[in-house]
Amino acid sequence: MSTTVTFDAADDAVAQCPYDHYRNMRDGAPVLELDGAALGRLGETVYAVTRHEDVKRILHDPTTFSSKFGGASAKPSPELTVRLKEVMADGWPSVSTLLTEDPPSHTRYRRLVSMAFTPRRVALLEPALRQICEDLVTEFEREPRVDFLTKFAVPLPVAAVATILEIPDTRRDDFKRWADSSVAAIGRAISDDERVAAERDILDQQHYFVSELELRRNEPHDDFLTDLLNAELAPGDDLEGGPLDIPEMLSIIRQIQVAGSETTASLLSDLIVQLAQHPDEWEKLKADPSRAAKVVEEGLRWASPNQGLFRIVMADTEVAGTPIPKGSTVWISYGSADHDDRVFDEPEEFNPDRERLNSHIAFGHGIHFCLGAALARLEAVTALKVLASRLDTISVVDPDELRYGSSFILRGLEYCELDVTYQ
Repeated sequence: MSTTVTFDAADDAVAQCPYDHYRNMRDGAPVLELDGAALGRLGETVYAVTRHEDVKRILHDPTTFSSKFGGASAKPSPELTVRLKEVMADGWPSVSTLLTEDPPSHTRYRRLVSMAFTPRRVALLEPALRQICEDLVTEFEREPRVDFLTKFAVPLPVAAVATILEIPDTRRDDFKRWADSSVAAIGRAISDDERVAAERDILDQQHYFVSELELRRNEPHDDFLTDLLNAELAPGDDLEGGPLDIPEMLSIIRQIQVAGSETTASLLSDLIVQLAQHPDEWEKLKADPSRAAKVVEEGLRWASPNQGLFRIVMADTEVAGTPIPKGSTVWISYGSADHDDRVFDEPEEFNPDRERLNSHIAFGHGIHFCLGAALARLEAVTALKVLASRLDTISVVDPDELRYGSSFILRGLEYCELDVTYQ
């Protein structure tokens, strides 16, 4: 362990700009022992892995590095445990599915969900997404100053995932509340009362979707929930297990809701800030909307809204010359890997024309590659095309005052005000 390189996830300065710290870790301590308390792993030593090649290797070795790391929030006290159990007594048990499972269980979940979350279903969303974007701009287009986060970046992915799940407009506020509560304790410390309130929201969400699933069981729709309900493994498939049960479907719905809302909103706000701070790129995008795909890929690399996830070491191993014993927790840093100058030239620069652009791992890699990557890309590309067609100039209000939230995992701006002129 390095005695000169440090990383404190609880330090606000680190939360605001972790990239200098990541560089120091990659260069001086590519595997750095950390106190797990600041990472929500109380009582554990966590090994932070920061180089691109090492992160990618771990993602491709689920046998040695298990995804069964459990929740990313601190374990509750006995008193809080009792309170949480009281809330969920009227709910369905929380089960591990996609994010925190290994093969063969993960393979079964992935295969079944893929039957519902098909490329066809995602592609069919493009007209609806374009209309959502147009409507959002229309709502604020007379305003010279726009709160981009609340007026566009947050409502777009909420509306997109709500469209997939056929959530009516009258429940969109509830849908956003459920998503916020699902990530409330990820990578940040919250009070016991906040944990209990979040659990009540999750219970509310469970009852809503169980009701919707039962409706589709009796009256099937051409939608994601019906496909999820009816997904079955092919005859002769060597995987054990039948169709998804209610707790499994609730877990998958919650993961899609969170992954499709929080991280996409963060990506959109970081993208608009980068375009405002690089007016040449904004002008190129306005002149050639087809550049939107490249801009989005660079935004994913530069921002990495999901800064990293945990793995549990299943056998004594070694990473970058550092021994890591069986049973240890590893934090694989996507945010650092995507700024590794061993892979990306001048990684702190925003450059959609860079070489090896698609080498980023913002969506992970291997068997846990983000199932919603196609949707996130489609949302962001569609958003940029609409914004570039409707807005003329953009600039950030008080750029030195931009602040990121306290979560070291789900990194996103707390607010983003723009001065805007229109075409």
